[in-house]
Amino acid sequence: MQQASSPVLQQLRSLHPGAIQTLHQSPDGTLYPHNQVLPELQNLHTSDVYQPQYALSGPQHPPPPSHAHALPVHFEQHALPPSGPYPPFQPAGYQHGASPRFMNAPPPPLQDHAQQYHASPPQTIQRPIQQLPLPPPAPPILSAPQPLPRHVEQAPLPHKQESQEEDTPLSNHGQFQGLKLIPNPPDLEQWRERLFHVDDMITLTEEQFQTYFPHIDNVYSHRSTQRHKRKRFVSHYWDCRLKGRPPGTKKSTDPDKKKRKRIARERDLCDVKIKITEFFDRREYEEQLGRRPPGTENDPPSPIASNMPINPGLGGSQNQNPQFFGQPPLLPQQPAGTWDVPPNMGSQPGMNIQEYPTSSGSSSKKFYTFQRVNGNGGNGKGDGVAGPHKHTLEESDRVKKNSVIRWQAKIDKDDRRKMQGGDSSKKTYHKKATGNALTTVKNHSKEDDLKLYGSAFCPFVQRVWISLEHKQIPYQYIEVDPYKKPQSLLDVNPRGLVPAIRHGPTWSTHESTVIMEYLEDLQTGSHLLPPDAQTRATSRLWSDHVNRNIIPWFYKLLQSQDSNDQVSHAKELRDQIGKLVDAADPNGPFFLGPQISFVDVQIAPWVLRLRRVLGPYRGWPEAEEGSRWKRWIDAIEADRSVKMTTSTDELYLDSYERYAENRPGTSQLADAVNSGRGLP
Repeated sequence: MQQASSPVLQQLRSLHPGAIQTLHQSPDGTLYPHNQVLPELQNLHTSDVYQPQYALSGPQHPPPPSHAHALPVHFEQHALPPSGPYPPFQPAGYQHGASPRFMNAPPPPLQDHAQQYHASPPQTIQRPIQQLPLPPPAPPILSAPQPLPRHVEQAPLPHKQESQEEDTPLSNHGQFQGLKLIPNPPDLEQWRERLFHVDDMITLTEEQFQTYFPHIDNVYSHRSTQRHKRKRFVSHYWDCRLKGRPPGTKKSTDPDKKKRKRIARERDLCDVKIKITEFFDRREYEEQLGRRPPGTENDPPSPIASNMPINPGLGGSQNQNPQFFGQPPLLPQQPAGTWDVPPNMGSQPGMNIQEYPTSSGSSSKKFYTFQRVNGNGGNGKGDGVAGPHKHTLEESDRVKKNSVIRWQAKIDKDDRRKMQGGDSSKKTYHKKATGNALTTVKNHSKEDDLKLYGSAFCPFVQRVWISLEHKQIPYQYIEVDPYKKPQSLLDVNPRGLVPAIRHGPTWSTHESTVIMEYLEDLQTGSHLLPPDAQTRATSRLWSDHVNRNIIPWFYKLLQSQDSNDQVSHAKELRDQIGKLVDAADPNGPFFLGPQISFVDVQIAPWVLRLRRVLGPYRGWPEAEEGSRWKRWIDAIEADRSVKMTTSTDELYLDSYERYAENRPGTSQLADAVNSGRGLP
């Protein structure tokens, strides 16, 4: 019977679904095209004819119904028993990535000439699906199932859920995440010694590793990370930091490139190499080492072998689990909709993706092992066996500080900065000149015998700077940060204050008024002090008035936070300025007449800051037009020496914000004003 129906089977298997509507069956069983419509095929789905050939491995089909068809059937099978519908399909746990776009797609429309044949109402009588049987299956070829390779990307790493204090800071190392920065954990020194020497293999829990590794990460330097092809555990190799390594790039020969002053550390001072193996759960640890990790002796055994797949053909009857050509049986299927693809479509028939079971409890925790590996004969015998360190732990701490110490130092630095008014969200003093002053700095950057150490925001520096520009004395301007007190400044002024000058290889002096008189005594350039002795004495007297009365009240008004005090301080400052104006030459515009002199240079920096600093912060009013004071201000602002040493308004506004808010630790001058002492 099978040989007789072989042509029919071949023709049906190669038949296109759209051609079924034009076929008719002759009495002898052959098929030929026919133009009449087959009403019983109108509801026949293409998926009912093209059934998967491996579907025979499921449970036995129910017997066909005993009743006859309600309608005459023109398409009958000869010697081919009809097959019943499939049992309901159980969704698999894995779905191919390419299958979702076919799951709910509607069936493609039929051709236009075919749609007109379906004008009759659809049949509502349900009939069994006609299915073509295949030859009897060959004996199953039993093969041991091969476990699928594990990939780190597919297997989610177990996430440790534990309660920890919210204020515990975390640090992300280049290879490890979530390391804890705990300053003094229990038994810190014992753990550091143990992880430094690594005499035997050491196993740490995730909590221990995150706590103690940041305390010894300065000892080792990471070299490589290796991942297993089929396992999840990761091996990290570290060398002792004192082994050193050559620089990655060649030394630059560019003369304009800024180079750091570094001293190269000697290399090959130690040959110790360690391996840190990261296990993502307890089961993985036991598989590789064959023992339980420390602290889990009382826990239930880890299910190592329970996850292995069982070959269905090794036990029971072959009739219960038949396999076609050695392939495992498919899951039971349910009648699929039009053009619907089963969830396991896209993978090979019978391929069931094995998922790693998610363990709970201690088996989901990470474990880390430390061990010393073979190096370059560190034990001195040249046998390839890694010996101990050639130095002490204290030497490693000297070479580099660990992460916890560096974190603590950063916290302490931030705290000191906040106490000194150095909040990063607030403005601070400028460290470089701007505007015309920057041009002057560039013009006097070359080496010279006379050196001026100063800061662009400092008014006492501007006094000396104006004098040098007025006299046209050659000099070198060196910008320094007086708050950091570099050694070059301390060599000139042990107090670390600016301005300070060095004239010649050894001689130096400081204090702005002293420097101005020293420049006068050089008898170089235009004089600021008059030749008459009495007028010179008068100039020194009113210069002292500026230093004793005007400057202190300027800072008292600027630093005062109480509105009533600000009013009283502003009145006192105005009165002291009025005394100086009354003592000046009536015609002016400068103190002694038409030319700038010593007293003008003494007060000029604060005259500039009345409008640029006291105006924005304390509402200092502009001078009255036509007054003697207004003509004096305009003359100072227009002087060339003053303009060439003045920066932009923004520099002064930002640099004096600390004084306007009276931040603690602003400067020695601010502290002296707050305490009622004289200028430092």
